[in-house]
Amino acid sequence: MNNRLLNWISYRYFRSKKQTGLISFTSYVSIFGIALGAFALLITLSILNGFESEITARVIDLESHLRISGPDIDSKLLPELNNLLKEEDIDIIYPYTLKKSVLSNFGSDAIVRLKGIDSTVFQTKIMQKSAIIRGNNNFTAPTADLPGIVVGYRLADKLGLFLGDTINVINPLDIKSSYSIPFVGRFVLSGVFRLDLFDYDENLAFVEIGEAQKIYKMPQQYSGIDIRFENYKNILQIKERLSNNLKRGTVISSWEDLHRDLFGAMKLEKYGSFLALSFIILIAIFNLSSSLVMLVMEKIREIGMLQTLGMNNSHIKGIFLRLGFITGSIGLLFGLSLALIICLLQQYYKFIPLPSVYFIPYLPVELHVIDVAAILTAGFILIFFGTLYPAQRVGKLAPLEAIQYEK
Repeated sequence: MNNRLLNWISYRYFRSKKQTGLISFTSYVSIFGIALGAFALLITLSILNGFESEITARVIDLESHLRISGPDIDSKLLPELNNLLKEEDIDIIYPYTLKKSVLSNFGSDAIVRLKGIDSTVFQTKIMQKSAIIRGNNNFTAPTADLPGIVVGYRLADKLGLFLGDTINVINPLDIKSSYSIPFVGRFVLSGVFRLDLFDYDENLAFVEIGEAQKIYKMPQQYSGIDIRFENYKNILQIKERLSNNLKRGTVISSWEDLHRDLFGAMKLEKYGSFLALSFIILIAIFNLSSSLVMLVMEKIREIGMLQTLGMNNSHIKGIFLRLGFITGSIGLLFGLSLALIICLLQQYYKFIPLPSVYFIPYLPVELHVIDVAAILTAGFILIFFGTLYPAQRVGKLAPLEAIQYEK
């Protein structure tokens, strides 16, 4: 039978005035519920994407896209890496030292990660002036001859530090017994940064790489080499290529490897939100199924007439499947469209601010096509299964019984 006829009948059933008002009410509730679920899903996933992008950008700006580490990292490795990556758009490549150390100031101690880095790289690529809330980012203090140290604001508050204070840095590996006298590096607090990332603001400090090498007793040696690219989307291919060409024992870590727990937690939160909010659509689908069942009972005599005119069970079933898809699709597409408009406006115009307690001034939103596709796919699958039972039920009706049915 012509599909256009089935579509026309489905459309007429959708627009027809129901004798039982409860059917219309239940249909409207179904449309509203599906729209609300689709709207909430896309808004939530876009906000989670926005926060993930903000955190990723802050972490990558401070760390790197790719990290080379191992027991024997020295300056000879830099030319080799430049040669292997000559076809890539490298933003910067630099050596660093990174060890746990003890910071001490007038009886207050804290165990931190102390990172030694070239001062020029630190100023231009790692710690922008906008992140410095006190002092400067060049490892110098105008009031002292000691080398400078830059710490996070939480660490500064924890130790009661002010600009110009002297800080002792101790390598705990030097303490091998109660009689050991460790090397103590003396620094002056030259800057305090704020990234609004708890692990960095409280547990990280920076010094000039030469000073760090003195503390750790590793002249001409580095903890590793950080590499940042203009585009890090193909980072896995670059990582595999370096793994095949560098000597054994060298550890190559991408930015995702370095922060697997953090980004794993964010992905789990995203998947959990998708699953939880899908139940809004699922509940609306139950309403859709009940409204279709009631419509079948109301239109049962008309269905019998259609069967006597030549429609078989599959045609009748197709009519109600189409009717369910019309009702469900209106809600799904309306909710997605409204969410798309709001997300796009927020993404480009940032009209929804956030309170000052958050680390960004506006609500971060980032639309992903794959999220829209996932919501559409999940929505249509749920709508199909929700309309399947009423359609199968109406397809089993006998024509004579349907015509003689008494309401």
